Amino acid sequence: MKLLAGMVGVGLLLSGCSATQGGGDKSTVVYWSQFNKGEPLQLVIQDMIDQFESENPDMIIEANWAGRDVLTKLQGAVQAGTPVDIVDQSNDRILTAVVDNDLAVKLDDYLQEPSYGKTSGAWLDDFTPGSLEAFATSDGTYMIPRESYISGMWYNVDLLQDAGIEPSAAGTTWDEFLEDLDTLATKYPDVSPLGADASIDFYNNWWFSYLAIRVAGLEAFQNAAHDPTGEAWKQPEFLKAAEMLRDLQDKGYFQDDYQGSVYPAMQAEWANSKVALFLNGAWIPNEVGPQAPVDFKMDVFAFPNVDGGRGNDLVEYWSNAWAVLNIGKQSDAAVEFLQFATSPDKGGKMLTDAGFPIPLKGAATPAAFAGQDEILASYMTMEQRGGLQGEAAYSTDVYNLCDDPFFVGTTTPEEFISCLAAEGATYWDSNPQ
Repeated sequence: MKLLAGMVGVGLLLSGCSATQGGGDKSTVVYWSQFNKGEPLQLVIQDMIDQFESENPDMIIEANWAGRDVLTKLQGAVQAGTPVDIVDQSNDRILTAVVDNDLAVKLDDYLQEPSYGKTSGAWLDDFTPGSLEAFATSDGTYMIPRESYISGMWYNVDLLQDAGIEPSAAGTTWDEFLEDLDTLATKYPDVSPLGADASIDFYNNWWFSYLAIRVAGLEAFQNAAHDPTGEAWKQPEFLKAAEMLRDLQDKGYFQDDYQGSVYPAMQAEWANSKVALFLNGAWIPNEVGPQAPVDFKMDVFAFPNVDGGRGNDLVEYWSNAWAVLNIGKQSDAAVEFLQFATSPDKGGKMLTDAGFPIPLKGAATPAAFAGQDEILASYMTMEQRGGLQGEAAYSTDVYNLCDDPFFVGTTTPEEFISCLAAEGATYWDSNPQ
């Protein structure tokens, strides 16, 4: 079952037309990326580009490492008529900024073509079952997933084992979770059972999102967010979810300074055994790994289920993805590069060798992501924050506006719910559906 259903830098780029170098014509594919130079994935993708160009001397991949606001910068390119052939970002952001604005090339016909270097078969058959469909729309496929991730509770394996705690990847209950936190607090008084960097709004809202979905169910959560009156937020299930989070905070499970902790300070504490667990995405092994001791062991288990909850056994699933843009001039060449980048023995192997989880059949699972595979094998998938992560305006003007002060403890659960209701009504009054 599948529940898965923004003017700069143009001088840095070559146009999408053919360029002449060394006396010959070369097709130049213009690629704008969310990564900055020096980031782990930027380095891998640059290696892909170098190898692809070596194998295809008639092609150039002109990369602009634009950073996380690449889609905002892309708006300037659209307005200026600047050709861009490929863009990457998280699937939810590409959906709202690119696909929903009719800027993406539909890829279904390309996916029926043979994979890179092959003469038979179909490119789509290289992907794990459901991975393309998870990020497709009702009328087709506009994104190619690169790394695929879940979110969950990341933990220090040795610390928990020493406390007699060995979580299973799937199926942990809220009551078991609370017992484990109490055990950790008792056995290790100098270690925080939970950690958080409260400087990031979309990290903060993870907690209430999961709890609200676990208790009330995904449909009720989505309906509340889209209720034009805001009154649906006042259902008792949402107050219960807020009270469950406040209970964790009142018990002192989070580190003492979590309200003022600036990313990635807490993650460094976790890597140095000052924090036992924290809720985050499955980029953590590659993000935290370089700063952790060589013998540090990490793993992940799914966000706990709630007894009697209507949204148990659901896990967020998303991808950093590529889209081919219809404002470019080299769609065929752009697709050929993406076929190379997702070839199991070309770009795919480069990604897995670098320790990233990818949705390709037969791809090796990096050891740190074994828990992710176990969770995906038995849980249904949903979009980030039940779909709200992709609704940037609502998240900013309503959800995070109310959640941030609640998460740091300056408002009560009741005030938080009242804020969601009131701000939701104001938002939908100004933005009718």
